[in-house]
Amino acid sequence: MIQAPSTQSRQQLLQDMYLDHHDWLQQWLSRRIRHPFNAADLVQDTFVKLLQTKQLLAIQEPRAYLVNVAKHLLIDKQRRYMLEQNYLETLKQQADDQEMLISSNQIEEAVLILDFLTVALQNTAALTRKAFLLYYFEGCSQSEVAAEIGKSLRTTQLYLAECLQLCYEAGNNLPELGKNGR
Repeated sequence: MIQAPSTQSRQQLLQDMYLDHHDWLQQWLSRRIRHPFNAADLVQDTFVKLLQTKQLLAIQEPRAYLVNVAKHLLIDKQRRYMLEQNYLETLKQQADDQEMLISSNQIEEAVLILDFLTVALQNTAALTRKAFLLYYFEGCSQSEVAAEIGKSLRTTQLYLAECLQLCYEAGNNLPELGKNGR
């Protein structure tokens, strides 16, 4: 009857393999992959796999066994990397598509607003429309608008109030505009 190896002899064998083959395996991997830190990680992962093997005493060629395990780990790591890259690319594409959708919706909304304002303000004087655009779209203060259009602050405020009233009335008539083909 074959007796199971003692824990102490197993630990000694692992320690010997680590001391004898660690540096060699790291150099071997460093020549085959780009980043030395990845080689060091792979060596550690290889020895962790070695810790998990049940046939430790059956290993005849330790270097060949370590290289084989390291190659499999490298392949697994590459597969995970490719999967991760594909996933990230899909997420990026979805974000780009969403951004385009939002941009498209924002453009459509802006066109609708401009159409609405055109209808609402079509019967106002050019100076009144200019005051409205400067204040609400250009971000000018009422004083700056007054100076730009050459009117008093009070007159400018009346222009703005007139435009807001027309927009309010046009907004209340929107369902009727929709029925009339607008």
